[in-house]
Amino acid sequence: MTNVFVDCLRIDGSIRCPGDGGFSDVMVFGRHVKLRKDHPAIDLMGRLDELEALAEWGLTEVGGEEFSNIALMATALNTYLATGDGSWLTPIRDLINKVCEVDSRELGWFIPKDRKTAFLNLLRVKAREAERTAVRLLDDEDLPSSNVQELIGMLNQLNKYIAHLIFLNHVLVFKNVNEKMRSFGAMR
Repeated sequence: MTNVFVDCLRIDGSIRCPGDGGFSDVMVFGRHVKLRKDHPAIDLMGRLDELEALAEWGLTEVGGEEFSNIALMATALNTYLATGDGSWLTPIRDLINKVCEVDSRELGWFIPKDRKTAFLNLLRVKAREAERTAVRLLDDEDLPSSNVQELIGMLNQLNKYIAHLIFLNHVLVFKNVNEKMRSFGAMR
């Protein structure tokens, strides 16, 4: 076979594939492991895949270097999770250092005012979900804690990177959540 079913077998007229039993054979921080599909490492891989796919969707729908950069960062983080090779974090650090040099106009509670900024906000939420999932990796004593800590730190910085991009774009900023909530009533 030369398709996605290449590692599957036909047994008694049925197709049987690795993973059908609820486990995945994957690399995590450079080690080959067999994990349940609900393990935080598998969950995080999926969340990073989702973040990358949504960034690619934003690139297709709206365009802009920001979406390409976020897709790159999600891919690099997923590759770091698989390999444990810190060189995959270099492009993320470079992008974060670059954007940290630009000051945003103001900070606070916000509402996106255009499609691009709304997409960025969706990516911010997905990056935060990935970070929370990564924190669950701390409970797995078989994983190298230094790699897990590095991954959590980079995900936190990715969240800040995306939030910074949001404030550099078209947002309506409020001093507090009450002002933001009142604005929803005014928008009707």
